[in-house]
Amino acid sequence: MSEVAVNHIQSFSKGTVLFSLGDSASAAYFILEGKALAIKGEQQVALGPGGFLGAAAFFKEAAHTYTAVCSTELKVLVVTKETSRAIVAGQPAIALALMRELALQIPQTEELVFFQGRLEEKAEGVSAQQILPEGHPVFAGSVPVEYGELVFPVEVECRACQTKFTAMRPRTSRLQLQEQRPDFRNVYRNFEPNFFYIWVCPKCLFAYPERQYNRVSARAVSRWQEAVAANPPQASFEFDTPRTIHQVIASYFLALKTYEVTGASPDLWANLWLRLMWIYEDLEAEELALQAAEKARTYFSESLATTARSAAGDQRLYLILAELDLRLGSRGDAYRNFHAAATMTGGDPRIKRMASDRIQDLRAE
Repeated sequence: MSEVAVNHIQSFSKGTVLFSLGDSASAAYFILEGKALAIKGEQQVALGPGGFLGAAAFFKEAAHTYTAVCSTELKVLVVTKETSRAIVAGQPAIALALMRELALQIPQTEELVFFQGRLEEKAEGVSAQQILPEGHPVFAGSVPVEYGELVFPVEVECRACQTKFTAMRPRTSRLQLQEQRPDFRNVYRNFEPNFFYIWVCPKCLFAYPERQYNRVSARAVSRWQEAVAANPPQASFEFDTPRTIHQVIASYFLALKTYEVTGASPDLWANLWLRLMWIYEDLEAEELALQAAEKARTYFSESLATTARSAAGDQRLYLILAELDLRLGSRGDAYRNFHAAATMTGGDPRIKRMASDRIQDLRAE
């Protein structure tokens, strides 16, 4: 490859958005290694080595008509106005491939049309299909591709099997809080952090909330290692880019399995079921949301009875229990838990006011 071409090879991390629909085209990308997705509405095309991204818009000096996202680590040759002549002159094979791509994209169509480097989209992993309980629905759809701009890749080493993999972490500094709901759920503008809450080792399937992933006790890790040695996973698990809603929910059930094996504390179980309940509510899966609410309430009650914490911590649990009681139709229990939070000695005055306001709401109803 010519010196000019070599000097314009760039690498991008999995999940990187190369360009978005409507962006002004300042470059075209020739894929050398890895995979990328071209996304337009519900259409998705997977591209591998030999594929071009953004070529038509670049040479037409127009806006991009789709979004391009790295679905793996990606190495590309970047073609710009400054380098296009030298790259084409020094790399005739790339020039011919580019001309063919442009020629075949001439017909005006709403369909995404690619002829070089196209990969057949892989079917959902067997492991993901088998993770959910029998009868659990498979939810269609994917996490919005725009979320890719609010997360960043992190290189992680699995605590249990030392496999290195790439996980995604929210860019908290960029999140815009829209509201905090009575059950302490933070709702952000154009982003749902619960879709990225669980990290999963693709090899041994050790799954844990991302903030606790590197803080799991040695005893818990040993229990998982013993379980995997006795019954190795029959398939791997890895999030697509963008990840599907089905994969998000499956990751929670992998974490539940990890909790079961490692003997996780009640508060970990409770928080996982609470977040799963929020996801089900957003999906309007009422029955599943109620089942998750019941599980969350059971574990929060156990945590309240068995785990020492500050008065403010107990207030917070009483408030969450009361909100879960309301979802489950237990207004009497909800009132008692709100009252416990509002009248506790010490604690957080803000939580006392929240509990008192909720009591007034119940009385008004």
